Amino acid sequence: MSTYYIPLSTALWTFPLIALLAVLPYIIYNYRKYGAVSVLRTVILFSFAFYLQCAYFLVILPLPDPDVVAALTGPTSDLVPFHFIPDFIEKAPFVFNQPSTWLPTLKSPVFLEPLFNSILLVPFGIYLAYYFKAGWKKVLLSSFLLSLFFEISQLTGLFWLYPRPYRIFSIDDLMLNSLGGLVGYFIYSGLLRSLPKRERMDEKSAQRSARVSYTRRFCALIIDLLIMLLISRGLSAVFATHSPYVNAIVLCVYSVAFSLLTRGKTVGRMVVRIKAAKRAQGKLPFALAVTIRYLGRSAVFFVFLFFSDMAEAAASADHQRIWIYAIIAVTLLLLLDFLISLRRGKRLWYERLSGTENVSTFQRKKTKASTAR
Repeated sequence: MSTYYIPLSTALWTFPLIALLAVLPYIIYNYRKYGAVSVLRTVILFSFAFYLQCAYFLVILPLPDPDVVAALTGPTSDLVPFHFIPDFIEKAPFVFNQPSTWLPTLKSPVFLEPLFNSILLVPFGIYLAYYFKAGWKKVLLSSFLLSLFFEISQLTGLFWLYPRPYRIFSIDDLMLNSLGGLVGYFIYSGLLRSLPKRERMDEKSAQRSARVSYTRRFCALIIDLLIMLLISRGLSAVFATHSPYVNAIVLCVYSVAFSLLTRGKTVGRMVVRIKAAKRAQGKLPFALAVTIRYLGRSAVFFVFLFFSDMAEAAASADHQRIWIYAIIAVTLLLLLDFLISLRRGKRLWYERLSGTENVSTFQRKKTKASTAR
């Protein structure tokens, strides 16, 4: 089992870093395609990605010393089909009428290696059959291609990072891996048909697509902030100024101008398919309502920047403490407003002030079945 510890432990601590990089693109994709993020779909796809990472790490790790690899002189490939059978007969301590040899046989490498190669892609076949709705032919072909990728990684010395292969390219591994993927397909077909269907996930996402969650709004804000930073960096370079107030001004002007031009949208909002709209009972004209909305939001940035500057420039510790308390007070007020908004249809103070709200622009594509009805 120590052979598998390094690959699996490495996958365990590196996957969160990889997943973190994939979270925003994944969320954006879901909002654009389905209108909402399904927790079950997220668990399935991220667990699938984690499984693939574990499988690949099991194939290539632990990484040996390049000097040790350069000194190897053994064979680099085994192209004899079913070579594991005579290898088992020759090296396994198995004797049928001697039960004392059975357990040592199960622990022997000549038994464990073929078994490992057989079960390595069983989850792959299950995932393909369940979520991706692949038939047995596609599962078999996909399993073969994935196994071929693993074997090529070994044959090329991890794509020429090493001077020669440090593991053997085996035709038996290709066959056993492919068989394992096919077994996974039949396991799903025979035992796991009761799992929640993907169509049900899509249906639930479509039902929730009209709801504008804080997660959805936060993704839009992150995108807009990135654009704002690019613009403000350009302005700072042109005008040779590095004032943090430039960021707040750019965010306000960008949000107001873009929303007026696109009827409530910004780049971030277009990406996740939402927009700011005037409420039905709102009395202000749309242009004025949107302007007040984003002026109010930008005012929060200005207040924090101003209080921070005053605290930094305070003449005494007592004065500095006053400004720090002011920052804490504003933070608590904003937090309280956020908690209140959870009970008021997710409308923050500047939205209530301006008479605006967030609405979804996602439009569900009509299926052939719904068109026929």
